[in-house]
Amino acid sequence: MRIKLTPRIDKGTVVTLLALSATGMVWSRDPLWVWGYEIGIFILAGLECLKLRSIPRTAFPVAAPILGIGLWGFIQLAAGATVYRWATVNASLQNLALAATALAAFLMLRRPQGHAAFLRGVAWAGLAVSIVGVLAYWTSPGKILWIYPSVYPDNWGPFPSRNNFAQFLELCFPVALYETMHNGRGWIASIPPAVILGAGLASASRAGALLMVAEAIAVVSMMRADPVRGKPGGLRAPVLVFAGGAVAFAALAGAGTLVHRLAEPDPLQVRREIFRSAAAMIAQRPWFGYGLGTFATVYPEFAEFDSGASVEHAHNDWLEWTAEGGIGYAAMWVSIAVWAVRPALRSIWGIGILAVFLHALVDYPFARLGVSGWAFLLIGALAQATEKTHPRELLSKGRSL
Repeated sequence: MRIKLTPRIDKGTVVTLLALSATGMVWSRDPLWVWGYEIGIFILAGLECLKLRSIPRTAFPVAAPILGIGLWGFIQLAAGATVYRWATVNASLQNLALAATALAAFLMLRRPQGHAAFLRGVAWAGLAVSIVGVLAYWTSPGKILWIYPSVYPDNWGPFPSRNNFAQFLELCFPVALYETMHNGRGWIASIPPAVILGAGLASASRAGALLMVAEAIAVVSMMRADPVRGKPGGLRAPVLVFAGGAVAFAALAGAGTLVHRLAEPDPLQVRREIFRSAAAMIAQRPWFGYGLGTFATVYPEFAEFDSGASVEHAHNDWLEWTAEGGIGYAAMWVSIAVWAVRPALRSIWGIGILAVFLHALVDYPFARLGVSGWAFLLIGALAQATEKTHPRELLSKGRSL
């Protein structure tokens, strides 16, 4: 007997698996893996565009700045405004892939069923990566996924950085918690968000832990005030089970490291000096920057100290965007973040996008395709939400149809 998947569900599955492939290889420095994702998402977005028989009734509200980001590096290349063309070529292709990711999500998730299936996929992806990340951290120090040697000892599944691991979870966690509180039945439904939050706390990423706790408070508060949900008293049991599960999993996974890191007197040690160097780079070329992807190349000229390790990023995406692309390029990122505020808060499940933009003030989530790809998928999903189908109802409608 042949089982045929509906196009709506199949599309959501394809785009989710493609994003998972980028996350699974986020540790690798081999550009072939990045190119593979880029080719795949270009094909998906292109096919969806070819299928359009007319302009979608719902306009892509943030298309201009996303397209601008996707093309900015190529404009720099054409103008000769980069100090390292190869780095700018790769960064430009990655940005164009992010734009294609948002476009693909916008076009592929037009129906509530597919939209809801995609969001459930995001929640399950967060749960799977959380469990694998914690297990790999404790059982294979110095290795990626028990197999591949790593420069750093504390690897969380495919992520060689606790911060990137936490940033990925920041995107998935509000989706998982929202679905549990909106559609979950029984205490088992509280397990996914509890595990994701517990893993985020165990990662000992200070900014990540604070943002995920803030996300939990925001989601619960907004759900209690959500008229679609009904009486707020109905949320008491799932909230208690979720909170207890998160604390228990965090304790088992080793959240004690987070307590020690939060007690450190200077959380911006080293970062502060890198910030000043990035600011000096911006002052030198404020309008067009040095070229996308060139921060690591230019930074030694402005470095204030030698940390003994290579500095590949500014640990602040906002400064790095301005240093590499200039004020106009950074302004396009600002416009995307500002646009996302209203639909993210209205949807509730999309507030992880805001969290990652905030985390970008002290780290570089958007430099990792395994994180930024998910952010742009969710941006595309937010852009697809319309007034006719309230974003808060998408998950429940998807289940009932």
